[in-house]
Amino acid sequence: MKTTIIRWSIGSITILASSVLTAGAAVYSSSSSHPASGSSGVSSSHYANSSNNAYHAGSTNRYISNYGASGTYHPNDGSSSSGSSGSSGSSGSSGSSGSSGSSGGSASAGNSSKAIVGFNAVAESASGGSDLPITLGQVFVDGDVPRGQSVIATVNGQRIPTQVDAKAHWGDGSLRHAIVSMRLPQVNAGSPTHVEFRRASKAANSGDVTINALLSTDFDAKVDIKQRGKHYAVDARTLLRNVMQSGGCTAWGRQCKHWLAGPLVSEWVVGGPIDKNDGTRSHMAAYFNIRAYTDSNGQVTRARVDTVIENDWAYVANPSNQHYSIDIDVGQHHYSDNGLTHYRKARWHRTLWWHDDPKVYARIDTNYLQSTGAISHYAKLKPSNGFLNSVSKSFPPMSHGDQTRAMTDTGAQAAIGPLPRWTSEFVVSGDRRAFQWMLANDNAAGSYSFHYRDRATGRPLEVTRHPYVTLADYSHASQTGGKYRRDLLPACHSDCHTPLIFDISHHPSIGYVPYLVTGDFYYLEEMQFVASYVELWGNPKYREYGRGILQHAQGQVRGQAWGLRSISDAAFATPDTDPMKPYFSKQIKNILADYNKTYTQSNKPLHVLNGYGAVIYPLGGRPRVGIAPWQQDFFTWAVGHAAEQKTPGAEAFLKWLGQFQIARMTNWKNNADGGYCWLEASAYKLQVRPSRYAPDYVTLDEAYRATFPYLVGTSCNSAAMLRQINNHSSASYKQGEMRGYAYSTTGFPSNLQPGLAMAVDSGLPKGAQAWQVFKNRSVKPNYRNDANFAITPRTQ
Repeated sequence: MKTTIIRWSIGSITILASSVLTAGAAVYSSSSSHPASGSSGVSSSHYANSSNNAYHAGSTNRYISNYGASGTYHPNDGSSSSGSSGSSGSSGSSGSSGSSGSSGGSASAGNSSKAIVGFNAVAESASGGSDLPITLGQVFVDGDVPRGQSVIATVNGQRIPTQVDAKAHWGDGSLRHAIVSMRLPQVNAGSPTHVEFRRASKAANSGDVTINALLSTDFDAKVDIKQRGKHYAVDARTLLRNVMQSGGCTAWGRQCKHWLAGPLVSEWVVGGPIDKNDGTRSHMAAYFNIRAYTDSNGQVTRARVDTVIENDWAYVANPSNQHYSIDIDVGQHHYSDNGLTHYRKARWHRTLWWHDDPKVYARIDTNYLQSTGAISHYAKLKPSNGFLNSVSKSFPPMSHGDQTRAMTDTGAQAAIGPLPRWTSEFVVSGDRRAFQWMLANDNAAGSYSFHYRDRATGRPLEVTRHPYVTLADYSHASQTGGKYRRDLLPACHSDCHTPLIFDISHHPSIGYVPYLVTGDFYYLEEMQFVASYVELWGNPKYREYGRGILQHAQGQVRGQAWGLRSISDAAFATPDTDPMKPYFSKQIKNILADYNKTYTQSNKPLHVLNGYGAVIYPLGGRPRVGIAPWQQDFFTWAVGHAAEQKTPGAEAFLKWLGQFQIARMTNWKNNADGGYCWLEASAYKLQVRPSRYAPDYVTLDEAYRATFPYLVGTSCNSAAMLRQINNHSSASYKQGEMRGYAYSTTGFPSNLQPGLAMAVDSGLPKGAQAWQVFKNRSVKPNYRNDANFAITPRTQ
């Protein structure tokens, strides 16, 4: 085997090493900076608006709670658990500093409170175990954990060692999202251990697990890559030693990022580009996300290592696919691929454990997750065991999983919807099989070419730094020169083919829910990469350069809907101190301000988007006079979703948009023979103007009569109307059946449902009436195993 001497540069340190992968300056920089109705099970106070006081996150972003509490919690199944208070101290660890951040302050010992939320710890091994570590992400309802407070975990009322890494806060300073780690005293096979989170005062941090503590063990993790007769390897121990030699790990450092910090667990992200020994920049990079756990004696006894391999530098010369063989070794655990084609602008990862995997699954309270506003409110559904037993648990790198190979394909796709099928099945069930299916498909999404990492910052590309960057108008940009030339992405000239086509108008939610419920850094970046791509794709002028406007840069309304969702999710979930938080927050603010200026503050009568990309369909022999109501429904849901995330400007826009969904369901009540009949609320297209350049109709009923002239004069949902519908349709409809595949989980009535639910919850007049009509339709889909569109109003 040929051994290559390569240069490894971190900061000001340059090392020549034999058979060592070069890890250039790592990629993180620091700055200071959120069809049947089901019940969420939380009080109405959870939906109170937060105050307008801004929360400015400083270095206090983690804390340990170390005292007992008592109370009662009512989980999903209606059972309750209670117990007396207990207390124990948090263990610490020794070693030189390798962490960042400050302690969370003092605790008020003896404080007690009712449980906010709980989860079931489920043993995945046949034997279970004791003293087992577990880490999960938890979103909290606005106000459930007020500013300055924390949570502790209890089992049967007894406090267990708990570490809380606070990541994001609501506008009033209350905790929005945290990564919570615990040591479970006992988890028995076949008998879940119920864990409850209770509100508590912060406690002083008793010391972090340090890099030195990990290095004092025999821990190691290695990547070995063989490519074109050359051999590259990276050793995690070497990376960590160099971190210590260069001053330690900081919260958002380029050489090392300290993701979790405390006495139970610390996590460090180390790695960087694989540079060649001749000084030229390579296409690839490798990172280790190393999560080290202590036992009850404070000793590091196991570590979880998520190894990430990337081919996604934005401005590397001659980008291309990469072909290599790879071996990943973490302790005694091994992964290999002996002939991988790694597509350009793609990434993949594998998680292995040093020492034992505790094999415990956290079955979270998905009803509570829905109540936070982080995701929508879904109908009560229970996927069948047969279906859940059939879903995939994993896919190999560079495969598309259950996602359509080309997202540009027409028709329904499992990925299309507020959440894709795999994620929606998880959020309605919390089932471990659905969880594994969700992660498998979000992992597979890394194979698509939407990843553009800026080597100058180490982060996903930002249009504020590159205002002239574009993919949609690449030919024009390459010919224009000047500022366009400066931001022009290098073209791929050879070995460029990928069978996996990413498309903004069809792209799923990627990384968002997995990050919220696991706290894994990999999924945080996936979410950010998607949101970054939505912006950099567009025409710079239409996007208004660094402002990131959507309505002109994304022509299709569905593209605007899913793009708005991805950017709003990134703004909501990105940690407060992440350098990308102000970027995404400003982008979504600009986007909604632009929409509000164009629509909410105008007198456009139909309450629909009517720009060039919206009014595209021919009707009655007239070109470009029709819109796609179902795409408008996608968009109304996306704006409502942003409103539930408390994104500024979204609520006002939702109240303007939602009138379109409600009027389609209720106008017939005022004019049974000529008002918009709800049977056609799910029509594929709707004429909104008499000719291409004419103004829009003044009323929705005018649009209805122009689109469906053969229904004028017949009463809504009458036998006469049914005969007319069947005479003008290739399908056979029955009374009370909405048009457009009413029986299908992906039909046009299903597409309407999320947008209508958001309109109803906005408080608009006739909202409850509109939902009642929709609820009482005669033909409905069975969402049990396909919950993409099974969203219901919170208020009904």
